[in-house]
Amino acid sequence: MAASRTIRSSSPPNRRSEPPQSSLDLSVTRLPGIGDDSRKLLERLEIRSVGDLLWHLPRTYLDYSTFTPIRSVRAEHDQTVEAILGHIGQRRTARGQLMTEVELLDPADSTATSVRATWFGRQFIKERYPEGQLVRLSGKVKWFGRTLQFANPKIESASAEAVHTGRIVPVYALTDGLKEGHLRRWLHTAVFGGAKRTAVVREVPEPLPDEIRERRGLLPIQDALREVHFPSTWPDLFAARRRLAFDELLVLQLALGQRRERWRRDAKALPLRADDATAERWVATLPFALTGAQRRAFSEIRADLAQRVPMSRLLEGDVGSGKTVVAALAARIAVASGAQAALMAPTELLAEQHHRSLTELFESRGGSSGAGAAAREATRDATAPRTALLTSSVTGTARRAIIDALASGELEVIVGTHALVEEAVTFKRLGLAIVDEQHRFGVRQRATFREKGLDPHLLLTTATPIPQTLSQTVYRDLDISVLDEMPSGRQSIRTEVRPHDALPKVWPWVRQRVALGEQAFVVTPRIEEDPEDDVPSAEATFRDLAAKDLAGLRLALLHGRMPARERDEVMRRFADREIDVIVATTVVEVGIDIPNATVMVVLGAERFGLAQLHQLRGRVGRRGQRAYCVLVSEKAEESERLAAMTERKPGTDDPLDGFDLAKRDLEIRGAGEFLGERQSGAPELRIVDLADVDPALIDDTAAEADQLLATDPQLERPEHGSLAEAVAALWRRYALA
Repeated sequence: MAASRTIRSSSPPNRRSEPPQSSLDLSVTRLPGIGDDSRKLLERLEIRSVGDLLWHLPRTYLDYSTFTPIRSVRAEHDQTVEAILGHIGQRRTARGQLMTEVELLDPADSTATSVRATWFGRQFIKERYPEGQLVRLSGKVKWFGRTLQFANPKIESASAEAVHTGRIVPVYALTDGLKEGHLRRWLHTAVFGGAKRTAVVREVPEPLPDEIRERRGLLPIQDALREVHFPSTWPDLFAARRRLAFDELLVLQLALGQRRERWRRDAKALPLRADDATAERWVATLPFALTGAQRRAFSEIRADLAQRVPMSRLLEGDVGSGKTVVAALAARIAVASGAQAALMAPTELLAEQHHRSLTELFESRGGSSGAGAAAREATRDATAPRTALLTSSVTGTARRAIIDALASGELEVIVGTHALVEEAVTFKRLGLAIVDEQHRFGVRQRATFREKGLDPHLLLTTATPIPQTLSQTVYRDLDISVLDEMPSGRQSIRTEVRPHDALPKVWPWVRQRVALGEQAFVVTPRIEEDPEDDVPSAEATFRDLAAKDLAGLRLALLHGRMPARERDEVMRRFADREIDVIVATTVVEVGIDIPNATVMVVLGAERFGLAQLHQLRGRVGRRGQRAYCVLVSEKAEESERLAAMTERKPGTDDPLDGFDLAKRDLEIRGAGEFLGERQSGAPELRIVDLADVDPALIDDTAAEADQLLATDPQLERPEHGSLAEAVAALWRRYALA
C-alpha cells in the first residue's frame, strides 16, 4: 500500500474540466529537465504528476556524509573526499570506450597525491569541471596497479549544494533508460525548489490532526518528506520514516476498521446454532479424535455463528492440522439450523478433494475413513447433509439439476470453485460460506453474495501460517482461529539440504523409492530454461530426467502455463498412481492430496521462501508414512537460511512448524515477498516493513484508528478530510470495498 502516496490530491493531471488544485497535480514535465522522453520513462514507474514523483520514495541510502582526507583513503571502501582536480586526460580503451582520468590533489598538500578518479564515457567531466577546481567525490576506491582510484564516482563542485555527494544520498527504483542522477536532481528540485521555483513539497497537505501528531511525537508531513528524500542525519531519517510508516499503517487500520464496522452495522446474518449435545454427537461420529486446537477453533466458530452479525473468521493451521474437519462441523451447524453452506476452493481438483472429504466426514459414524464402500454405507449417518459438487466441468442436465436443487433448498452443502458465485447460481438460504486458500478473494465475494440478497457467515481457511504483525494489520478485519496442534500419529518429514553435485546420488535413490511403490515430486523455480543463467527449469529437468537419470519411469510435467484441465488430468493420473514422478513448479504448493507421495525434491531451493518450502514439504507423507524432502541449493550463502528447514524445536525431536518458519521467512524476505501472489489483494506497504516493524507502532495506529472511528465513523469532519481521501484511494486501488 502507498498510504502516503494517497495523501495528495487525487485529481488527475491536466484534467480539462477543472484546473489543477495544486502543483502536485501538474504533469512532471513542469519540472525543469523533464521533457517528453523523460516523461515516458517515468510513466513506466507510474509517475505522471509532480505529486507522483514526490511520493516515489527511496528504496535505500548511501552514506556519503563523512569526509576522508585524500591521504587517508582506503581500498574497497565507499568514501567521500574533497579534492582539487589535477590533470584531466581522456583516451580510448582497447574496446573503443572513452575513459576520462583525473588526478585528485589533496587541498591540504597539493604536491602529495597518489589517488585518481576514472570514468567510462562521461565526456562532460572535462567540459564541466576544469583543472584546479575544488570538488566533492563519493564512491568506491579500488587499487589499479599501484594506484588508488575512484571508479565512476559521483562528482559535484564543492561550492554547489550537496545532492549526489557529501551527504546521506537517496537511491531510487529506476527503469531502463532513466538515469539515477537525473531522477535525484528532479526530486531535489521538488523537495527544495530552485532559483526561481518554490519547493512543491510545501503544498503537501497535513493529513493528521494536530492532536494526533503531537500526542505521538510525529514530524509534520512536509518535514518528513524532506528528510526521507534528503536526510540531514540518520536520526532525522528514522524520524521521517516513522512518520510516514505511521500514516501508512493508520490508513490501513482505518480502512479495515471501517469495513468491519460496516459489516457489523449493515449486514444481518442468520443465527446458526447447535446445542452442546448435538455438537458432541457429531464429534463422536468422526473417525478420529479432535485435537485440543480443533475443539477450541470449533468453539470460537460456534459462538460467532450464533450471532446476527456475520462471522468473518480466518482459520489458519499447518498442513495436516485438520482445518477441513472444523469446516465440516461448521457446515453441519448451518444445515441443522435450516440453512445452506458453500465451500469454495481455488481449483477444480481441490474442490473435488474437499467434496470427497466432506462426504466421508458427514457420512461417518466413527468408522475408518479408509473403509470400503460397503463398510461406509453400513455406517452411514442418515442425518448427513445432502452434498454436491459444482465446477465448470459439471455441465448440461447435471449442472441444471444442482442449480435447481440449490435454489429449492434440497441441496444443503455445495462444494465448488468460483462458479458458486456466478449469476445463474442462487441459494434458498445460504448461511455459511467457506473459502479455502483465497483470503482476500473470500472477503471480496461477500459483496457478490449480498447482491443475491444474502449475508452469509464467512469462514476463510489457510495452510499458510500468518505472523502476528501481519494478522494485526493486513487481517485486522478478520477474527483468527489458529490450529497450532497436529493430530497424533503423524511422522515428521525427514528434510536434508544438499548441493547440486549430490544429484547423481539423489536420482538413484528416487528410483529406489519408486521401486518400493512410492511416488515423488520434483519442483523447480522456473518453467522454461534461460540460457543466460543456470536456474533449474521444469521443462529442462523433465527432459533430462526422462532421457537419463529416471529413464523408464512414468514421468509427467506440470506447470502454471498448462491449461487448467490438462493440469487437473495430470494430477488425477498421479493420484491414481499412473504416474511415478511429477516434475513441476510451485503449482503443486497448495494442491490435491496424494496419499502415496513420499518424496519431495526441490531444485534451486534458495529461490523459495521458507514458508513456501514448508508448503511444498507438506505435499508428501499425507498418510503419516515416512516421507522425505531434499532441498538442493548451489548457493553456500543460503545454507544457513535453508538450515531452518532442518532445525528442531528446542528440547524436542519435532521440526520447526509452519508458524516458526513463517516468522523466520518474514524476517528474511519482508512482507511484500511473503504475501506473494496468493495474497496479492493485501496492500503493498512501501514504508512499513512488517518483518521488523515496532509492535508499538501497530498498537499506536490501531488505538488512533479506533478512537477516530468511534467519534467520526465516516471521517466526515473537515480535519479528517485527507485521511478520508487516503482511505478511499486505498479502496479504489485494491478494489477491496
